[in-house]
Amino acid sequence: MLGAGLLATAAPATAAVSAAAPAASAASAPATARGLNCGSPRPLTGSGGHKGASVSCTGGAFTASIVCDKQGYRYVHFGNRAVSGGTSTVWCDLGAYVVSVRVEPT
Repeated sequence: MLGAGLLATAAPATAAVSAAAPAASAASAPATARGLNCGSPRPLTGSGGHKGASVSCTGGAFTASIVCDKQGYRYVHFGNRAVSGGTSTVWCDLGAYVVSVRVEPT
């Protein structure tokens, strides 16, 4: 899986969102990792019911990723690469929910 090694070796820049419920809540404190200063991940719900998250950071370019859970199967989706001050947004498949949100400098 492309990028799986990056996620496994890098410390997440944001705290995990709750995996206990499909309506996961975002972490409350901003995070800093490798020169990035990121706000709390914002949980999103799309018009079709898709769950996702967006994260804004300063201090360099970055990409958000999320661990999604769909009926016990966990997988990772990656968001867009954003520049300092921008927002990276990422979505799970329909019927899945967000387990955790991570940010990596890119």
